[in-house]
Amino acid sequence: MSDATDNELGPTGCVLVVEDEFFIALDVKTALTEAGFRVLGPAGSVDHALDLLHEERPDAAVLDFNLGHEKVTPVALHLKSLGVPFVLTSASGADELARHEALSSIENLGKPTDLKRLVETVRALQA
Repeated sequence: MSDATDNELGPTGCVLVVEDEFFIALDVKTALTEAGFRVLGPAGSVDHALDLLHEERPDAAVLDFNLGHEKVTPVALHLKSLGVPFVLTSASGADELARHEALSSIENLGKPTDLKRLVETVRALQA
């Protein structure tokens, strides 16, 4: 069988997951892990995500926009400063996301998220 079905980030590909809804976070983590990624998190808050980023630089990230009463924008800004590509999985509309410069040009896969598409998108972030 071809290596094309394997994780294109390689065996050390690490993806930060930032999602405050437990079952959604678990589904995203499971989908990424089954696809061969190593998952950092999931983090349910901005502070937790930033703590994880201080410990390790991921190869990519999956971010929800609304984390309880806070927005993921500080995490997005930090990822951009590190040069880490990311994708959004948010129920928020394009107009709301466009108000945040760090998020305005980022692909939003929406909610509910098609997990197969999510895995393909995360792989493509590194292409």
